[in-house]
Amino acid sequence: MAVLILPMVHADAAGVAFSADPINGDRGTAVVDAVRGLGERLVSGLASPDEWAVCGGEARPRAEPEGAIDAAMATRVAELARRVERYRGTPQDIEWALADSDLVLLQARPITTLPDQPVEQVPVPVEVPPGFWEREASHALKPWTPMSLSVALGEPRNKAIRRMFGEFGLLADTLEFAQIGGWDYSRLVPLGGKDRRPPPAFLMPLMVRLVPIMRRRVADAVAAIRSDKAGRLVEQWYDEWHPQLDARKAELREVVLEALDDPALDADIGRAAELLGWGTEIHFTLHGALVPILADLAFTCQEQLGWSDQEFLALLAGLSSTSTQPAHRLAELGRLAAERPAVCALLDRVDRGNADRLATADPEFAEVFAGYQRDFSIRAVRYEIADPSLAETPELTLRLLADQLRRGNDPSAEAVTLAEHRSVAVDRARAALSRHSTAERERFEQALSRAERAYPVREDNEFFTVSVPLALLRYRLLELGRRLVAREQFAKPDDVFFLTLDEARSALRDGEDRRELVARRRGERAFIEQHPGPPTYGKPPGPPPSLDALPPEPRFLMKALVWYIDRVFEATAANREQRPDGDALEGIAASPGRFTGPVRVIMDESRFDRLRSGDVMVCPITSPVWSVLFPSVGALVTDTGGVLSHPAIIAREYRVPAVVATGNATGLLHDDQMVTVDGTAGRIEVGPE
Repeated sequence: MAVLILPMVHADAAGVAFSADPINGDRGTAVVDAVRGLGERLVSGLASPDEWAVCGGEARPRAEPEGAIDAAMATRVAELARRVERYRGTPQDIEWALADSDLVLLQARPITTLPDQPVEQVPVPVEVPPGFWEREASHALKPWTPMSLSVALGEPRNKAIRRMFGEFGLLADTLEFAQIGGWDYSRLVPLGGKDRRPPPAFLMPLMVRLVPIMRRRVADAVAAIRSDKAGRLVEQWYDEWHPQLDARKAELREVVLEALDDPALDADIGRAAELLGWGTEIHFTLHGALVPILADLAFTCQEQLGWSDQEFLALLAGLSSTSTQPAHRLAELGRLAAERPAVCALLDRVDRGNADRLATADPEFAEVFAGYQRDFSIRAVRYEIADPSLAETPELTLRLLADQLRRGNDPSAEAVTLAEHRSVAVDRARAALSRHSTAERERFEQALSRAERAYPVREDNEFFTVSVPLALLRYRLLELGRRLVAREQFAKPDDVFFLTLDEARSALRDGEDRRELVARRRGERAFIEQHPGPPTYGKPPGPPPSLDALPPEPRFLMKALVWYIDRVFEATAANREQRPDGDALEGIAASPGRFTGPVRVIMDESRFDRLRSGDVMVCPITSPVWSVLFPSVGALVTDTGGVLSHPAIIAREYRVPAVVATGNATGLLHDDQMVTVDGTAGRIEVGPE
């Protein structure tokens, strides 16, 4: 046997490339992944690579967390992969390195996972409805599947929000969502549905008295405030909705889907869909209740104390118990694991097979782990029903458990610290108000008491109203998909997510082939992903009309609504583009504190495994389910979201410094870059390379 001696390539950048898109099978698109330095950082999972799609001589970035190569170099690498394909006669997966200006081929092999047939893009027309529309990037980072739109995020969402606006007498028709070119957009719809120039201030008193729809809404707003509808809905959550949703969740969780015949499965799908529909309606109704309650405390603190949003939110820190409960239980699991050598050895290196090996290594611990997964992991990772739930990725929970063993995080101690900080903030407010009138002090105490009761609902309801019902419905749809694959109506079980709910249930009943329809929908999805929409469509409506002529109740509600939407979405800040030439990025201060550590860009749930303990997690946004990651991260930076967005609330609950609404931090920061996150000032300081 010969001894092979090869020179070491001292790479400035390295990576892999595919001469055809390995996901959709498009032979006309090459995909290039790149990291700075040696390729070992990529294959070991220590870095999230830049990803470029090269088609027709044009290179377009899909993600650039590393900033390792530019478009010209991505085109060179793609051409190298295609040359290897021409030589080998089949699509290739290559490894490459760049040393100075020399591009070096390190290895080549056939792409073994390429789809039999490439996904042919199907053009989707861009039909823009009237009005001013803004991209909704805080929840919809990618296009929704037809199934998600049909069960929650299309008409069900719009119907629930419109109903909430009517219930509270808000002087706007609704906050409407629409798919434009396949992407999610939203707009605040004026009463009557059409954007018009705001009426002059002198006409508003007449309109309030004479225009029927305004007269009705004003009356409803007055009734909502005077009857404390918001407070009653919060109590209804605690006393009625929460326990009912929990009971129905437990009932559906115990169903053995494989044992059901087709009619029984169809009926069970209907029950899960009804739970999700009901949960969606409750979710947005509770948003309506939170608007006046949280705004009242914010306005009171601003007017009487001159406090900022961050100062007022310190009065509520540590109250979202459901968002931190997974961390508390994981800490208990960590203490149990630490006493078991076989489990510790297994957690020393976690891979996809560890969950299966756990049962052999320690059956008793495996049973406790299964209980944790049942209680906390049957939930959608984001709002897309096609994405796997936490329960389907047990290796993620095991990695978090391994982090728990290394860091020894104590969530109970953290909760005590948060409670102390909250008490200090309350004492500070009361001391400042001691010189104010009795009426002002009473106003503060009432606003604080109501907000303390309502604030936990903002984050905690999502577990029961959205993420668990989504996961439960997903499991049933996958069972339906498996049956249709066996009957040759589908090619793959997850084809089901490219149908609507009615189409999927009809396919189960009629036995007809749906593969052509699914292929067309997948082609539309491929086209949509390659054609992202602009930040806005239409002409901005201009400043809102004067509210001075309104009675106090509707005037307060409209001011509160604008405040709340801005604090959740921060659309203006989130749509900005910061320049890469500087030593700092600006954002919105979301969770106080300072932390210095290495960046880890997590664009979506598929990259959770790249996160290491003590990383600064940089991401577009997080959903509530990402809370399981927070005990492991040192700080958080997001592109979008405001101080009442999910990532901001969760960061405060875990005392993780956070800056949100940077606009494009995921495109400017790269893996392993040292940064200091100042969550008090809303600033990210970029350290030396």
